[in-house]
Amino acid sequence: MNAIVARELVKVYDGLRAVDGVSFEVKRGEIFALLGPNGAGKTTTVRMLTGLTGLDGGEAYVNGHSVVLEKLKVKASIGVVPENSNLYDELTVEENLRFTARLYNAPIERVGELVEEFRLPANRKFGQLSAGLKRRVVIAAALVHDPPVLFLDEPTKALDVRSAKAVREMIGILNKRGKTVFLTTHTMSEAEKLPHRIAIMNRGKIVAVGKRNELKRLIGGKVKVRLSVDPISSHLLRELSAYDPSFDGEGLLLHVDDVSDFIGLLCSLKERLGFRVNHISTELPSVEDVFIELTSGEEERPCACGGCPL
Repeated sequence: MNAIVARELVKVYDGLRAVDGVSFEVKRGEIFALLGPNGAGKTTTVRMLTGLTGLDGGEAYVNGHSVVLEKLKVKASIGVVPENSNLYDELTVEENLRFTARLYNAPIERVGELVEEFRLPANRKFGQLSAGLKRRVVIAAALVHDPPVLFLDEPTKALDVRSAKAVREMIGILNKRGKTVFLTTHTMSEAEKLPHRIAIMNRGKIVAVGKRNELKRLIGGKVKVRLSVDPISSHLLRELSAYDPSFDGEGLLLHVDDVSDFIGLLCSLKERLGFRVNHISTELPSVEDVFIELTSGEEERPCACGGCPL
């Protein structure tokens, strides 16, 4: 059984379809990323799946429970890490976690376990923490009742490089322990490393779903070839002009349709011109390339509801 099922989800604000017929499935035990520009509908989709926003159309199931008919069962089986903190600045870390545990009827002993596991300063007030520590506490609070599914909305937004790396590592560890992780992001480094599958969302619609390599093949495009030879002669550059050569660091960057044909040509040129090949590597289009290709030509939409995070 899938952990999350969304079928033709619709959300309308003042006549604008913020979410417009969105469908996808998330397998148990996978990391699934919803990738899209600001205003694409990512946060609204999360709010619909977690019972924070009603559905204007379609249906959704989390852990086999309907988000419309079994809202309490859905909320009991998920942890939610919102983009902005939902904890209390004036309470200490431990007090926040104890309060959350009481809300979910979770064992109080769980608080001590999380404080130790996440290396949290139990007696410091939440409002006094750094952004990275706050994010760790919010994730810990979402796990206090040990839910099988974790939703994270822009989990590393506004974090410094070290804190963002720590959060990504934490997500990977939780997934290895069996948690299903659903995250939204517009950070390409996260999309390249974290998820098993990605859905790209634009203007309220899902425009592609798949594993990274599946998405990269979807847009076609040329393969990047990085080539280091010695010497680089003007004659060689003329012979390679069809591949749009440019200097990239210490070597050449070329764009190739067929790698096998290019290797054959390179061997022939090597025999004829007498250069030495020091390095050659190929690179498929990146997730960022796919993202730009599938969301290009579209301006970001203003929020139709006058302030809700789309």
